[in-house]
Amino acid sequence: MKKSIFISLFSLIVLAYGCKDDDDPAPAAPPNEEEVITTVILTFTEKGGTATSTFTYRDEDGDGGNPPSTWEPIALDTGKVYELSIELLNESDPNDVDTVTNEIIEEDDEHLFCFTPSTPVGPDVTITRTDSDGTYEVGLMSDWDCGAASAGTVLIVLKHQPDGEKDGTCGPGDTDIELDWPTTIN
Repeated sequence: MKKSIFISLFSLIVLAYGCKDDDDPAPAAPPNEEEVITTVILTFTEKGGTATSTFTYRDEDGDGGNPPSTWEPIALDTGKVYELSIELLNESDPNDVDTVTNEIIEEDDEHLFCFTPSTPVGPDVTITRTDSDGTYEVGLMSDWDCGAASAGTVLIVLKHQPDGEKDGTCGPGDTDIELDWPTTIN
């Protein structure tokens, strides 16, 4: 009797350890925090020329709260093509300004700028992203081909598309910043 109880107990212990799950899932990667962007600087350089124009958006307290303190409307000339470069800053701590652009460059395979002129009435501009992460466009650099005199807005959206989500379109991912930028082609 004692022998059968011992064998039964031993069998239960072996069974319990034998069924132990050795395939514990790896700890989840920490989520990538949304970039804090307080300042967007758009620098347009006329192709074939040296003239540059800079337009700034600044919202010191970030998304929500107070309205932007600076939002300069884009004004470009008809019939010209401009190269745009975008600089992003986090100036929420004036003693420690963070150039968010560097983070976007480091994680370019997880970010995409999307540009959408307002329709049906909007600026006559064709926008083409000119930089790439090696597979898909990024949009920190783009060409703006200006047509006829017109006005409206260009929706500029920075999408964060983590590993496996980026597919070259503006659908997947989270929005880091979204600005419906007033734009005039003179």
